[in-house]
Amino acid sequence: GHSRRALDAALQKLVVEQQHGLKLRRKIKRFGEHGGAQPQPPTLLSSTGNGSAISASELLEGHRRWDWRAIATDFLQRWPSIESQQLETAVETCANNGTMYCQRLQVHGGKMYLTDYRAIFFDRHYAPARVMPLLAALRLHPDIPDIDIVVAGNDEPKVPSYGGDRSSWSRTCSRWPGDSGLISNRRLPPVMFANTVNPAVMDLPWLDFSWYLPRRPHKLRTPPWSLLHPQLVAAGGSVKWEDKVSLAMHTGNVGSPQRKQLAKAAQADPDVLLVNELFIGDHGKISHTCRELGLDRVGGYQQHKCFMRFEDQCRYKYLLNTASVGFANKFKSLLLCGSVVLYIRDGMRHKEFYEYGLLPGTHYVAVDTAADVPATVRWLRANEGYARAVAAAGRERMATLDEAEVTNFVAEMLRQYSTRQRFQVSPQPGAVRIECEDDLWRHYALSKGWANNYIFQDNSTCVHDIPPLSKLGPPGWGGAYAGSKPRCLASHDLGSRAQPKACDFAKPFSTSESWEPWGQFPNPHPNDPEKWLEPPCEGCYVPPA
Repeated sequence: GHSRRALDAALQKLVVEQQHGLKLRRKIKRFGEHGGAQPQPPTLLSSTGNGSAISASELLEGHRRWDWRAIATDFLQRWPSIESQQLETAVETCANNGTMYCQRLQVHGGKMYLTDYRAIFFDRHYAPARVMPLLAALRLHPDIPDIDIVVAGNDEPKVPSYGGDRSSWSRTCSRWPGDSGLISNRRLPPVMFANTVNPAVMDLPWLDFSWYLPRRPHKLRTPPWSLLHPQLVAAGGSVKWEDKVSLAMHTGNVGSPQRKQLAKAAQADPDVLLVNELFIGDHGKISHTCRELGLDRVGGYQQHKCFMRFEDQCRYKYLLNTASVGFANKFKSLLLCGSVVLYIRDGMRHKEFYEYGLLPGTHYVAVDTAADVPATVRWLRANEGYARAVAAAGRERMATLDEAEVTNFVAEMLRQYSTRQRFQVSPQPGAVRIECEDDLWRHYALSKGWANNYIFQDNSTCVHDIPPLSKLGPPGWGGAYAGSKPRCLASHDLGSRAQPKACDFAKPFSTSESWEPWGQFPNPHPNDPEKWLEPPCEGCYVPPA
């Protein structure tokens, strides 16, 4: 039909623009220099060269495959070999610099082991999310070889390599001088994984906690990616391009300097920009959507008046991804709308793993600052064929990134990592065996009542299948849980202005934490009333050792 032919033409135009090396920023500049005169588009490519036309579905096919091998190889270029001492250095680096989470994760003989070095007590709702990427990957990829990794659950990477910053580079070299250092300090840089990375750091990419949020209700209310992704794919596909509002829209907090600049731009150019400010605390106060109140088609800067569901956000042709006070992790969701995502580079220092499989100008449109957004939107309005092509390519790309595809990345990264290990992997003394997601909830819970809010008891997440008709019972109920708890020293900031007495053995903050020394299994406090150490039931299934 007409819409299919229009999309064919738009995607063909995108191919031509890439082949001719036409840069969007140059077009926008010329657009402004000529008082808004539209640049002349190049001649369309109508065939493959042999006379056969390229269909829209054929053009989009190239966006449906992720080359994780190439991406993992690029990240591991700086690590031709990995020594065990570098993991010890990684533990020191992430455990002593204010991180909320720091874990050493091991796979040995197809089984997974965990040692917590940081697991802050007040954020335990999201502690399993830092470990779940490996658990899920091991379940779907049982051939993952023996590996030993350190994961820092932080928004930002921790191992800088800024060669052009004299102060930063000097600190890096003094901390990890290698053979140039004194005999007492010839350490190599730590090898560790972080939620986000960039070319100027040595960290390797892990997954942000938003990929594996709790499956049961929690304070952030967003489901894990395994449930969210199909919902977003359906919601994003429910709005036709011609029905979308021709505004660039941001909804959410406006706390960062970059978002404040975006709000300022919306006030100055309400014909192209809408910024709808909303905080997490507003959820219980604001009960109407912007669409219900008729505030969805009015540009400008509006504060604490209404909220937008995801399908409401997909009703805009242009969506804005900009830096937050912390790390903003909604880019992957916005791309599924079938709208053009404008990625504002200002403040976006780091990227998630999947972003290295996206191309600016193909899957999204990049601009330098919020001040560049109005002119860019006007150019996209004048070149709607190009805008539709970018929107379609971005959506098609992300539509294939379901949980199974995410585990493909993790598995490939770990396989390549394993070939660089120069030591024999063996479980650390006192490491905790993790077989199922429920093992993690029981391990991190401060009470059994709290744990019951999150455990499923269906064992669908277990790495190994449980034989049919097996008898299940405490403490693991089919999993590997054996009464472990994070150590108190890993769970609290014991500084004088924080919780200096939280680990007082006589009067502890919580008895559902461990005081066992490193190298010993982390049993809970002996006065723990929750009975995490209840004896296994007779004849109940226990995962093979």
